[in-house]
Amino acid sequence: MLPPPSGNYRNQSAYFAKAKYRESSDPVVAAYAQPKLDFIEAVAPLTGASVVDIGCGNGVFTLYLQERARSVVGLDFSTQMLAENPCRSLVQADVAALPVASGSFDVAFEANVLHHVDDPRQVVSEMARVARRWVILVEPNRNNPVMFAFGLLVKEERALLRSNVAHLRTLVEDQGLVVRLSISTGMISQNNTPAALVPLLRRFDRPSPLGEYLITVAEKLPQRA
Repeated sequence: MLPPPSGNYRNQSAYFAKAKYRESSDPVVAAYAQPKLDFIEAVAPLTGASVVDIGCGNGVFTLYLQERARSVVGLDFSTQMLAENPCRSLVQADVAALPVASGSFDVAFEANVLHHVDDPRQVVSEMARVARRWVILVEPNRNNPVMFAFGLLVKEERALLRSNVAHLRTLVEDQGLVVRLSISTGMISQNNTPAALVPLLRRFDRPSPLGEYLITVAEKLPQRA
């Protein structure tokens, strides 16, 4: 049984419960997720890999990871989100205390989770523990004007105001990981972008300082004997 939610979990759960999300199979969601996975896979091959999608929600990335990787397990605290996730291998758990043995997956992946938790360092520490090789973070870029305004206006998103390239690099390097990719990219949001704008916004699926999202790929090097 999961422990009772903390104050932050209760607040975030209420926020997610009232939010409206596109289904993970929606074409706008695909246009948001797939280019980011293309960037990631150029550095950290997903084909043949086992992946844990931490804070998987309704499957925004789980669905598309499943198309590429050998196996994917989605993990989230929210019963409601997991019920909307179309993937089969799902686990309800606290992302800061993963019920997973160390080194269980080739890749530990998270997207848009760290700015919603009390202690992002603890979450990344857990990701580094359960990953055999790769830790991947996808987070909002506070340097993007739209994201900055979103963080100012929405209390539950306020922590994204600390989310920049340096912040994510520090989180993984503090765990002894080596950064292999660190970029900001994209102008498509899975929930807020009108479908009619997707063809126009695809041209921004390239590295840009003002991209809406940050991607950090870090490698866990073998320990010396």
